[in-house]
Amino acid sequence: MSFTSNKGPDKWGEFFGEDDTLFCAMDRIFDEATVFMIKGNSYWGRKCETVSLSAGEAINLPN
Repeated sequence: MSFTSNKGPDKWGEFFGEDDTLFCAMDRIFDEATVFMIKGNSYWGRKCETVSLSAGEAINLPN
């Protein structure tokens, strides 16, 4: 089983809302795990175009 994240396990609680169930499950998974910390440039999405959008005031449309 492989898990990947762009955040270290010490930061996962911020994303999952400090849920005790998550920490219990992670404790069991990491108890006998081999953890590889890989640092470097990410190649995920390197050819993707970045687009920024903004919304104006909401309007009512006819049904």
